[in-house]
Amino acid sequence: MYGTLLLEKRKKVMIVTINRPERMNALGDEVRKDLLQAFKDFNADEDARVLVLAGQGKAFSAGAGISSTGNGNRVDIEKELSDSFHLILKEIRHSKKIFISAITGVAAGAGISLALACDLVFASRNSRFVMAFQGIGLAPDTGLTMILLRLAGGKVLPYLLQGGEFSAQEAENLGLVRIVEDPLNEAIITAAKLADGPFRAYAVSKMLINQALYYDLDYFLQEEARLQGELSESHDFNEGIKAFREKRKPEFNGT
Repeated sequence: MYGTLLLEKRKKVMIVTINRPERMNALGDEVRKDLLQAFKDFNADEDARVLVLAGQGKAFSAGAGISSTGNGNRVDIEKELSDSFHLILKEIRHSKKIFISAITGVAAGAGISLALACDLVFASRNSRFVMAFQGIGLAPDTGLTMILLRLAGGKVLPYLLQGGEFSAQEAENLGLVRIVEDPLNEAIITAAKLADGPFRAYAVSKMLINQALYYDLDYFLQEEARLQGELSESHDFNEGIKAFREKRKPEFNGT
C-alpha cells in the first residue's frame, strides 16, 4: 500500500519508517504521497493514538533533495509546498493525536521540519541537522522558520538567515531534541506509555500548545509558499541548481 514506507502497528501505536535508505530517505514525490496518506489514515484510525516517525538506515531524511526541483524542468514550488509538504506538516500539527520522531544520522531541510513538528523528538548523539536552502538560492520552507523560532528563539537566527549545520548536542541545548542511546526504541516505549495514559488530557494539551505556538500556522505557510515561489523564479535559484548539478561553486548575483 505504501511503496516507500514501512508500517507496523503495535496496539495503539503506529510506527512509520521512511524506507529509502539508498536516497537517505529524501522526500521525493512518492515518499511525500505515501507519508500524507499514512498520516491521514493514522489520524482517521480510532484505535491508533500515537505515531512514531523514523528513517531507515543512516539518515532520518535528507529533505526534498535537488531531484524534487525536476530534471531540468521547471517545477511550481509554491504549488508543491501548498499541495504536498505543507499538507503533511498540517497532518502532524492539526492532529489531536501524538507524533514522536526518532532521529538517527542526518536530518536536512524539510526533514528537519517534519522531525521537529512532532510533539516529542528523540535523537542519537551522532545526529546532524543540515540547512542548505540558501546554497541553492532558496529560503527555509516546510514551516522551518516558524518551528525553529517558536521552539528555540533568536539563537537559531544565523541558521535561518544563512544556512549551516548544527549537532545533536546543540539541538538538545536549544531544547529541540532529547539525546538518547536508541531513539527508535525510546520513541516506541514513550509512545506505548502515552497511548495507555490519560490520552484525552494529552490531546487537549496538544491543542493548547497549538494555540500558543502555532495559532497562525496556516497563514504562515501560505506566505512561505508564495515567497518561496517567487525565489524559485530567480536567477540565483536557477544558478544554484545548475551549479549543484555541475559540481561547482554557484555564481550568485542577488537577483
